Amino acid sequence: MRVVFWVGIICIVWGLLPLQSVVAQGNKKAQVKIVNADSLHVGTEGKPSRFVGNVHMTHENTLMWCDSLYQYDLPDSSYLEAFGHVRVIKNDSIRMSGDYMYYDANKKLIQVRRNVVLKDPQITLTTNYLDYDGLFDIGYYFNWGRLKDSTNTLDSKKGNYFTQTKMAFFKDSVKVVSPDYTIYSDTLKYNTETKIVSILGPTNIYGKGEDNNTLYSEDGWYDSQLGHAELYKNNRITHLSYGGVADTMVIDSITGMANLYQNVTLVDTINDVIVKGEYAQMDRERNRAFVTDSALLIMVGKQDSLFLHADTLFMDQDSAKNQIVRAYYKVKFYSQDMQGLCDSMVYLSVDSTITLFNEPVTWASGNQMTAEKITLLTGDGKIKEFYLNTKAFMVARREETEMYDQIKGRNMTGYFKDNELYMVYVNGNGETIYFPDDKGAIIGINTATSSNIRIMIDKRKVTDIIFMNKPDGELNPLFLADPEEARLKDFRWLKYMQPLNKYDIFKETPTEPIENGELKIENEE
Repeated sequence: MRVVFWVGIICIVWGLLPLQSVVAQGNKKAQVKIVNADSLHVGTEGKPSRFVGNVHMTHENTLMWCDSLYQYDLPDSSYLEAFGHVRVIKNDSIRMSGDYMYYDANKKLIQVRRNVVLKDPQITLTTNYLDYDGLFDIGYYFNWGRLKDSTNTLDSKKGNYFTQTKMAFFKDSVKVVSPDYTIYSDTLKYNTETKIVSILGPTNIYGKGEDNNTLYSEDGWYDSQLGHAELYKNNRITHLSYGGVADTMVIDSITGMANLYQNVTLVDTINDVIVKGEYAQMDRERNRAFVTDSALLIMVGKQDSLFLHADTLFMDQDSAKNQIVRAYYKVKFYSQDMQGLCDSMVYLSVDSTITLFNEPVTWASGNQMTAEKITLLTGDGKIKEFYLNTKAFMVARREETEMYDQIKGRNMTGYFKDNELYMVYVNGNGETIYFPDDKGAIIGINTATSSNIRIMIDKRKVTDIIFMNKPDGELNPLFLADPEEARLKDFRWLKYMQPLNKYDIFKETPTEPIENGELKIENEE
């Protein structure tokens, strides 16, 4: 009867007054106040007490609610286990909810499980496993979680959220989704106030447009509000069929501008064109780019590649999306079968033509070619045809002699087979000087003029000259003429300018050598 009496008294008091339970007593244990519960089951012989129905607790600046609660009171510590409709409010701003909670009052450790939601004014974090360190105001999840704010949604296997600094760290299988891009990463840091994503490990950023824009980096940051990114390690960028790498990239996704610094490489995968330099600027909206500072253009061929250097290289597209490359100032290029220099150049991918302007000179199949403008038709890294426009002049030296086969005219077209020049057609004001031979022995000097001329070449030697109109010319034996004086007007031998390898294109072109006031013709070697 006494047990029933005292239990009845306890129940009456419980119903009349808010219940305060000292879960931890003394100097070593913290106090949690049980503000309300519908019923109490007092623990005996070391078993926990159980509070059931509309349970409400407080501890310092933390408010907690649940359907039922177990209170564990140990000599040096105490903790609670809460079940059903768990809710927590901390510092009036941090709100948590879930199906289960473990709370250590001394350590201020909150562990919430299943259907967990953490909210503050900036973000909503959802997971099934959340630990919250109340001493430092840090939330941890370790078996997948999602953080969402007004701009981005971030998923990862592991994550930390610092509620005071609004900084979140994500680790392992990180995915960020925003209206304009998707990020996949190993490690990221995100500020929920500034919306800045910090890249701390291998990271891929994919744009959501039709241009196939992607970024890769292992160190840097991205301002998701301003669309501004700065990348500092192992950086790659792609746009349509173009790709680029650089030590440092500064990218504005709103304007579509990108600045690349140090060890820059841009690749056009469709046209097999590579551009290198120390500084580049890319304009996504206009499909334009330029590269400067040690700028190098490589046109990749199946058997041979052309290497071209200029002060600045510009790349853009025509209205039909065909690639155009322009090179300006001190242009010099080299391939095994063709070398040349000029002051400016244009390459058109639509017909694989290279056009040289401003005192151009090219060398191919042992021939030196000059004109006011030179156009080279290429394909698979080989020359197919050349066009010398206005003041066309072609010269070939007869081995280690001072004899030069010369062809001159208003315009000139050359045709190649297997990278060797086999025919030249002169259109207008044709003039020739060549040294015919008989079984390898030069027999004289042939000079002739005709408005139109066709010249046949075999193994880099003139074998036949066909005059389309009645020619005016003569063949003189060598002893009647000085080969060193056999020069057409405007003759120049520019061998000393010729790049001999791909490294020569970066060397300063020498000035014309002068000796005793006359042209010094240097030995080819």
